[in-house]
Amino acid sequence: MIKIIIPVDGSPGSDKAVEFALFLSEGKEKEIILLNIQPGYNTPNIKILFSQEQIRSLQEEESQAVFAHTLELTPIASAPFRTRLRIGDPGREICTEAKESKADYIVMGYRGLGSVKRAIMGSVATHVLHETPCPVVIVP
Repeated sequence: MIKIIIPVDGSPGSDKAVEFALFLSEGKEKEIILLNIQPGYNTPNIKILFSQEQIRSLQEEESQAVFAHTLELTPIASAPFRTRLRIGDPGREICTEAKESKADYIVMGYRGLGSVKRAIMGSVATHVLHETPCPVVIVP
């Protein structure tokens, strides 16, 4: 059985990654992990305005909306899958999930940034390519 992690955020890029992962694994025994990473919101201003319970509730609502979107647009319901919410830096959390779940592959979308923005901000895809313990497929 192959285990595939697909980071999803509701974007067209992540939708394409789901479709491509299903295409690649067609006819194979598989387990698919739909992974959504929500921001931590651990800033002093946010903590003043909202309780930890409110923040967690918002993160869960946002994550469930992303999963619902992904399930509506793709035939993933016919494949064995599970959803997973993680909180924090997307690149780091994708790599951590890959290690913890002993993933065979990560299939993810790539949202192209200009070279200046990429140099300043970094790229989740680049981080994952350099830090993950398994092969990564980047879907344009």
